[in-house]
Amino acid sequence: MKVLIAGGGPAGSLAALNIAESGSAENLEKNIEITIVEEHASAGFPVQCGGLISEDCFIKLRRFVSDRSRLNNIKGAFFFSPDGNYVEAVGRSGAVVVERKVLDTELLMAASEYSEIRVKTKLVSFNGEKARLEGVKTEYLSYDVLIGADGVASTVAKLAAFPHPSYFSAVQMEIAFEPLDERFVELYFGRSYSDGFFAYSIPVDCDTARIGVVSKQNPEYYLKNLITKHPSVSERVKRKITELNAGAIPVGLIDFVKGNIALIGDAAGMVKPYTGGGIYYHLIAAERLGKHFPNLEEYQKSYKKELGKEYDVGIKIAKLYSLLDDEDYNYLVKVGKEIDFSELHMDRPSGVLNLVPSILKIASKPSLIKKMARAFFRSFKSSYP
Repeated sequence: MKVLIAGGGPAGSLAALNIAESGSAENLEKNIEITIVEEHASAGFPVQCGGLISEDCFIKLRRFVSDRSRLNNIKGAFFFSPDGNYVEAVGRSGAVVVERKVLDTELLMAASEYSEIRVKTKLVSFNGEKARLEGVKTEYLSYDVLIGADGVASTVAKLAAFPHPSYFSAVQMEIAFEPLDERFVELYFGRSYSDGFFAYSIPVDCDTARIGVVSKQNPEYYLKNLITKHPSVSERVKRKITELNAGAIPVGLIDFVKGNIALIGDAAGMVKPYTGGGIYYHLIAAERLGKHFPNLEEYQKSYKKELGKEYDVGIKIAKLYSLLDDEDYNYLVKVGKEIDFSELHMDRPSGVLNLVPSILKIASKPSLIKKMARAFFRSFKSSYP
């Protein structure tokens, strides 16, 4: 059986690793041929990620990679209101700041033990049995299963007419910065710092952070506002930029299997709708793909069963970002000091539902209660089996 994977990022590498190691593939081991094509010269370029993953996710990834990609350990988060106040939240799992260039490269190297890797090679078309590849030369490669792990602008998804997820824009800089605590990320809410999402800083060390904005539009405008006008951030930014990145973040899982074609990762909208992070969801998808391979329909069904509720809740949280105004955020941070965040997990947003009754109990702002009800309780029916 010939498997062609378009994309050599974490989703593509993890797909190859899990297909090769899957129990269902053991009897076919000698007959499975995996090829990964990556259009760039190496994995991890260009960088389009904050590089923050849960400690649980990193532990799973350590099966395949070294500890070299770990830059910082994160204990919790500070949630900032537009007026500069903040509340501290420490949940069930810590987090790890990773260097994606190292992580992606090591994952692709691990996948190379089971796969043929072709860099500077792009899949440009396919007909169900053969794919046209453009690299040093044009060639045609036959396949039995095609996996699209080629990101938000997926060629596989486009040519196979998969539905398109919605997208947010993101821009991020690595810059000299004084975090309040290098073990805490900082999240900044308010209409001046994002259109429908939030801004953030992820400390790399005690004097450097990745500061970015996710927004429906004009993230550069909101990032400039953040570093020049935010009452807290503007006082701590040193303006020495070492790296600048931009990209798109898909929001909303799509149906990702058609015949002998399956999508994985950003191409399928496999991103946490409330944070924009994706590596944990890519990892779970790759595990489900490997477990059920070559049954792609079962891969889709199993993945949606595992994470369907998390997507539903995540989308509701993301909806709340657009409903709340600055006054609401100021109020929530104020009352949030009385909330127990200890059971929250950054990869499992469904835990937020347990906090809603506590917030409603201490909240005395009718307009805020109405918005929360609109986001969380209207038509709360899972879209996934």
